[in-house]
Amino acid sequence: MKTYIFILSLLSYCLFTPAFSQDRAPVSLNQLWKSDTLLRTPESVQYDPQGKRLFVANMNKVNVENPDGDGFISVLSTDGKIKTLQWATGLNDPKGMGIIKNSLFVADLKDLVEIDLKTGKILNRHAAVNSIMLNDVSISPKGEVFVSDSRGHKLYRYADGKMELFLDDPNLQGPNGVFAEKEQLIVASAGSGNLWKMDYATKKYTSWAMTNKTADGILRFGDDYLISCWHGEVYYVKPDGKVWKLIDSKSPQVNTADFGYIPQTKTVLIPNFYKNTVTAYTIK
Repeated sequence: MKTYIFILSLLSYCLFTPAFSQDRAPVSLNQLWKSDTLLRTPESVQYDPQGKRLFVANMNKVNVENPDGDGFISVLSTDGKIKTLQWATGLNDPKGMGIIKNSLFVADLKDLVEIDLKTGKILNRHAAVNSIMLNDVSISPKGEVFVSDSRGHKLYRYADGKMELFLDDPNLQGPNGVFAEKEQLIVASAGSGNLWKMDYATKKYTSWAMTNKTADGILRFGDDYLISCWHGEVYYVKPDGKVWKLIDSKSPQVNTADFGYIPQTKTVLIPNFYKNTVTAYTIK
């Protein structure tokens, strides 16, 4: 019986533990600045190329079961100064964000909220029927908005003014990060750390890399990817599945949630959740 349990444990370790590369990572992250602590449970950062500014989604009090309306969006300058603390208000637990034309789309618990980029006023709330906790947002090259529902194991798609269920599959193991590319949708599993590549037409998916549990944000860097894990890790991942760990801040309990990116300056923007800050890094 002990031998059987040992074999199962070993098999589980092999299947669910990421195979990190032992050689030196191709890139490094070097801290550039850290914001003030006036933010309130910041979960994601979105760079606005039109306004040359940063949007930060503040969950404030985390209240999934009972929406409290105390969430808000802040505006920061690209050097980390808080310009407007409560630019858009009346949200519940805002998380992932994306921009289409003059609208900021925000995953807000059970709704995809559309906000006017100029005024910060809420234009529409697009309900994700039967969702539990919407999390990340990604805009496809076609202008579709893909949204993950981490606790509901679902993916939603918003296009042509309609919000619809794209996929309902518990095997996604808590889909968190989404990144919509031309040929495929990349999904990061918070439950296992799997990175899935999904075909848009067939909705079939395969795991091509493994990071760690609480996998959260996804960024593209050239042909490669950066993956954040909420509990305090950032990984660099090659298309062939090779993985390097760039940040490990679990011990000091500095969370690394859904991050943003300024391509012109190669700046990675990481919200630190319970620390109420955003930290910027240059990637080299």
